[in-house]
Amino acid sequence: MREQLRINGEVLLVSANVGADATAVVRLGDDEYKVVNVSREDGALSFDYDGARYRFHLRSTGDLVEVTDGAAYHRFQRIEEGAAEEDEGGGELTSQMPGTVLKHLVSAGAEVKKGTPLLILEAMKMEHEVAAPADGVVTGFPFREGARVMPGDLLVEFEATEPGEA
Repeated sequence: MREQLRINGEVLLVSANVGADATAVVRLGDDEYKVVNVSREDGALSFDYDGARYRFHLRSTGDLVEVTDGAAYHRFQRIEEGAAEEDEGGGELTSQMPGTVLKHLVSAGAEVKKGTPLLILEAMKMEHEVAAPADGVVTGFPFREGARVMPGDLLVEFEATEPGEA
């Protein structure tokens, strides 16, 4: 397997090769992990890593890869080779996992620069900052503070501005 996935806003090359001895080397970008006792059973992928047993259910639909261990849920976007650089004005302003909107950091109508923090999302007992993908204007927040969101929910309505636009 060899694919490019958008993971936490970063495009990483993910590859795994399972040998006949049920071992695999999994590469996530520059990081490499050796897993053993790899098996697929009952629609799940299981393996041992660093002395612990892991079991994940995987679902692939179109350009999305969804992974759950029953407690946590992750959704990754599959990127076509060479397409990683095309997303200049876009960005992930959707929830990548179930969570709660903790705080809006700017107001609707605010003009922001690329990278400006817009919203704090609590998910998996951690706070995740959602930042502006480009210079632009925040046009709204579909969810109020305290609202629960699900993967794929739009967190920030955003319009990118063209370079030179004020």
